[in-house]
Amino acid sequence: MNFDDLRLVNAKVNLLPYKADVDDDWKPITEDGDDCDSYATEKYRRLVVAGWPKSALRLATCWVETGEYHAVLLADLGEETWVLDNRYPHPTEYALLPYKWHLGQVAGTQRWEKL
Repeated sequence: MNFDDLRLVNAKVNLLPYKADVDDDWKPITEDGDDCDSYATEKYRRLVVAGWPKSALRLATCWVETGEYHAVLLADLGEETWVLDNRYPHPTEYALLPYKWHLGQVAGTQRWEKL
């Protein structure tokens, strides 16, 4: 469990084709591409396969600077929360993004809470 895992997964999944507003189905992305919730879900899946505990990963939603609703993956590593986002090529510190956060998954559960 290290930062290189985050960097690799974010970069590889971001190479898949993006399709805006397909469906909010929260299913892993296919090779044909999909939208942001599928990018976030696929990143979650790949990190779990790589050995990351589910307790360190959370799906989250927010509004971006254009006002559009968006989904990302949050990954806790040490004292920092990193955002894996299809809009950015590298994992970014949670506090540095200009997003208005909305909901976040409670780590290791299917429940959501306000961020």
